[in-house]
Parts: sequence; C-alpha cells; structure tokens
Amino acid sequence: MDGHTYEVVRIGAQCWFAENLKTSEFSDGTPIPVVERSALAHMKVPARVVDPNLPDHYNTFYNGWTLLTPKGVCPEGWKVPTANDYTALHRYTRSLSNAPFSKVEGFEFCDPTDWNFSVTDGAFNTFGFNAQPAGVIDTANSHPMGHQQQTAFFWTRLDRLMPGPIMKMPLVFIDEDSFHEACATVEPEFGMCLRCMLDE
Repeated sequence: MDGHTYEVVRIGAQCWFAENLKTSEFSDGTPIPVVERSALAHMKVPARVVDPNLPDHYNTFYNGWTLLTPKGVCPEGWKVPTANDYTALHRYTRSLSNAPFSKVEGFEFCDPTDWNFSVTDGAFNTFGFNAQPAGVIDTANSHPMGHQQQTAFFWTRLDRLMPGPIMKMPLVFIDEDSFHEACATVEPEFGMCLRCMLDE
C-alpha cells in the first residue's frame, strides 16, 4: 500500500502488522494531510504527522479523526484493530508468558533496539510484534500515561460507534513492564501510531 511492503506476524489466531502503518493516503488513494505537531490540537479532520527526529519505520502519527473516516487507512483486507482485538491479543500472549502473577511483560512485545530498558536479560520481542518507543503527540499536555518517550501508543476503536458526537477514543499502550489494554481514552486530536490487523 502506498509503495510500502509491511512485515506481518501471526500471533495465536490473529495476523498483525509487525511494524507501524506509515501510509500517506487512505485506502482509496486520496491523501491524508500532513501537518506540524502543533497543528493537531486544532484539527477536527483527518491528519498525520511525520516526526523527522524518529526512525522512518515508526515516525508517522495519525490523529483519531483519521480512523473515523469511511475511506479506511489499512490495505484491502486489513483493519484498524478494535479494543476487543487487542484484548484477545493480550489474553493469548498472557497464556504463553513466563511473567509472574498471570501477566505479560511489555518488553515481550518490543524490539529492544531503541528502548532504554532496565532489564538486560528479558525475553525481548517474544511474539514478534516489534513495538517501538514512538510515544504520543499529547495535544492536551496531560501526559496521562507517564514517561511517554519510553512507551508505544496505538489507536484502537470501539466495536461499534456510540450515538452522539465523538468526544474520546480508546488506546492501548506498551511500556517495559506491561501491555495495557484499552483502559484509557483521549481526544481524537491526539497523535498516535497505528497497527493493522488481518480482517478474517
């Protein structure tokens, strides 16, 4: 899609992108406008930010409005994962993890190349998900999830749209310690990375 070939990984019954989406266009070929980071706070329409300070394979952020357009942003046959899709991923990986207390440790999802992990002998990237520490474009300057430069944030979506105007949208995030399911919501003006999942 858009000149990019993506690595994918099968994790349990699901097939995921093993890298972040970096398309500059919707599924129908129309462009997704690129803006500066500071502009996202004022956007009520789809937009993306390309951060030149991050590596190319995880430097593209999309606002939440991009997910809400009927045009779609994933290649044909793929979708933006729902909160329930991420819950299923978490449940499956938790069943395979050696982490204590029936949890899964975040570094098991992460390619350790650019992370500043405190652990040095963990089972990094056990599942081939290749999460990277892109952080989030926090338009509210609220820092709701702590040290964002050492966290991978991903938009997700509800399984069905609720009536009324869109006020907040769910997200998942991964840090060194944990995989955090869609337990937080933020305004769609935020900028985050995206993963696509095979629509089976």
